[in-house]
Amino acid sequence: MTDEKQMVYRALVDSSMLNSRRDIQISGLLRIVETTLEEHLLDIGMDNPKLVREENISWAFLALTSEVLSPIAPGEVLTGRSWFSGRRGPLFRRELEYCHADGSRAVAFSCFSGLIDLGARKIIRDRAYLERYTLPVGETLLEADSRMAPDAAQYREADRRKVYSSWLDGLGHVNNARYGDMIFDTLSAAGSFDGMLRRLELYFMGELHEGEEVALLLRKEADCHSVMGIHSESGESAFCSRIIFA
Repeated sequence: MTDEKQMVYRALVDSSMLNSRRDIQISGLLRIVETTLEEHLLDIGMDNPKLVREENISWAFLALTSEVLSPIAPGEVLTGRSWFSGRRGPLFRRELEYCHADGSRAVAFSCFSGLIDLGARKIIRDRAYLERYTLPVGETLLEADSRMAPDAAQYREADRRKVYSSWLDGLGHVNNARYGDMIFDTLSAAGSFDGMLRRLELYFMGELHEGEEVALLLRKEADCHSVMGIHSESGESAFCSRIIFA
């Protein structure tokens, strides 16, 4: 296989990816990484349409950490790369970097994904099967975890949202950018979106389905903010995030 780092992708930062302060939005970051990964997985023959068609399986994000390392200008075209950086059990780790035209790094990502059996709606754990999708290991870019264990009792409810059909992608999952919108709106409504986004940690803990109501919980800490989403009826966790501003 060609060295993954030799595969280069363009990422246009358009105005819809920015907030009113002209800083990159959380949903903008998620859109960029999702688009690059779709292109890259297609190039290496591991794209979701092929996996769904041939084996009824799919990649699914389980956790993502991102750091914005320098300001990103509206209309800027970043150069992106992605590579496999390890596997622990059923969790695949992958790095992405985006650079300015001068070669300096603008933003970095570390992502954890799993292969989902779409029939059983469960993560595949068979070691021999997973080895088929394990590639040569490259460097890691960030300190990142694959999970977070928040205590909902330490949060306060800030908002509620209903999951609409327009939120769902072709696999029936809530589009990743929608999680970014929920986090951004919760922070903004509380007056907690303070400055340029520096670090985002996002952990997917349970599926959201059309028609469900999501309670959005907020916790303010000394050096960061955290937004958590839980199923209103069951109280089960759907996602959690930690956000640090510059």
